Amino acid sequence: MISRTVRTVAGLPAPLRALFFTTLIFRTGTMAYPFLAAHLLVHEGLSKGTAGTILACFGVGALAADLAASVLLGRVSAPALMLGGLVLNAAVLIMFPFLHGPAPVVASVVVWGFAYEIVTPAAYSATVAAAGPEERKIAFSCYRLAVNLGMAAGPVVGGLLFTVDARLVFWTNAGCALAAAGHLSARTRGTPATAPPRQSVLKRGTVRRTPYERARFWTIFGLSLPVQLAYSLPSVFVSTYVIVALGLPGYWAGVVFAVNAVGIVLFEVPLNVLMARTGHLPTLLLGYGLAGTGFLLMALSGSGPSLVLSTLVWTAGEIVVFPGLLGYVSDLSGEDSADRNLSLYSTGVNIAFILAPHLALLLSRPTAPGIPWAVAGGALCVAWLLLTAARSSPYTWHTEDPSCTDAI
Repeated sequence: MISRTVRTVAGLPAPLRALFFTTLIFRTGTMAYPFLAAHLLVHEGLSKGTAGTILACFGVGALAADLAASVLLGRVSAPALMLGGLVLNAAVLIMFPFLHGPAPVVASVVVWGFAYEIVTPAAYSATVAAAGPEERKIAFSCYRLAVNLGMAAGPVVGGLLFTVDARLVFWTNAGCALAAAGHLSARTRGTPATAPPRQSVLKRGTVRRTPYERARFWTIFGLSLPVQLAYSLPSVFVSTYVIVALGLPGYWAGVVFAVNAVGIVLFEVPLNVLMARTGHLPTLLLGYGLAGTGFLLMALSGSGPSLVLSTLVWTAGEIVVFPGLLGYVSDLSGEDSADRNLSLYSTGVNIAFILAPHLALLLSRPTAPGIPWAVAGGALCVAWLLLTAARSSPYTWHTEDPSCTDAI
C-alpha cells in the first residue's frame, strides 16, 4: 500500500506534486494552534472563558477567509493566494509571542485564522485547475494525505518545543510556513500572479452553468454538513468518551487516533485510485453508509477492541467520502463558480469545527454517553436516504458524463 501511494504521488502532474509538498511542509508546521489555549492560560494568565473566546476568534477568521476566497481567486491565481496566506501566517506567528492583552491577541488570532484558512480554498482551486474530472478524487486524496501526514507530526514536535520555550512553537510554525512558501514559489516561478482565464478551467472538464447548478450545490452542501459535524466529533470527544464515560485506560484513546491516522495514510490514496472511475452517487453512498455505521457502532462500544472495530469502519467512510464530496462539488460547478462553490464548501468544515464541541457536550449524558455518536450516525443514515432521493431530480443532482465513470 505504501509503495502504491508513493508511486501515485510521484506520478502526479508537476503542479499537483508542488501542491502536495507545499501542503506537507505547511501542515507539518501546524503546531502553534494546538498549544494556543495552553499558552494563553499558562503564559498570558487569561481565564478559561477569555481563552475560549480567543480560540473561537480563530474560527471567525477562518470563516471570513472561506467567504472571501472566491472573490480573491477571481483577481489573483491560486498559487499567488496561497503564497500570500503562507507569508501572512508566518508574519502573525513571528509577532504573536510579543503580544499581550486580550485586544491585540484577539486581533492577531482573527488575522491568523484568515491567513491559515485562505490556503485551503486556494489549494482546492489549484487542484481543480490541474486535474480533469476523472482524476480529481485521486488528486484530492493526495492533498488530504499531505494534510494528515503533516498534522500527525506537527503537534508531536510542538509538544517537545513547548516544554522548552513556548515561543519556539510559534517561531518554528512560522519557519515552516515560510519554507512552504519558498517551495511553492520555486515550483511555480513564471506562473502569472493574476487569475487564469475561465476558459482554461473549462478545458479541464468543468461543466457549464445550468439553471439548476445553484440548487444542486446547496443540496450537497446541506447533505455534507452531517459528514463535517460527524468527523469533527472524534477530535473533541474521543478522549472524554473513552476515559470518563467508558472508564477505559487512556491509551485506548490514543489507539483510536492511531488507527484512524494509519488507515488514512495507508489506504486513502490506493483506494481512491481504484475508485477513480466510480460514479459520484455510488462513491458517496458507500462513504455515507460506512460513516453512519461506524459512528453508530461507536455509540454501542464498551470495550477497547470494539472501539477499534468501530474506528476502522468510520475511517473507511472518511477515506471514501471526503475525496468524493470534493470531486462532486468541483464537477457540478460551472466555469465561473468552481472557486465560489469550493470556498463555500470549506465554510461547512469550519462551521462544524466550531459547533462540534458544543453539540457533543450538550448531547452527552452520564447515563447515555454514546448519544453524540448515535446522533452523528443517525444523521448520516438520514443523509444517505436523502442522497438517494436527490438523485431522482435534475434540480438536486448533477449527472456526470457516462464516459468518465464506471457506474452512476
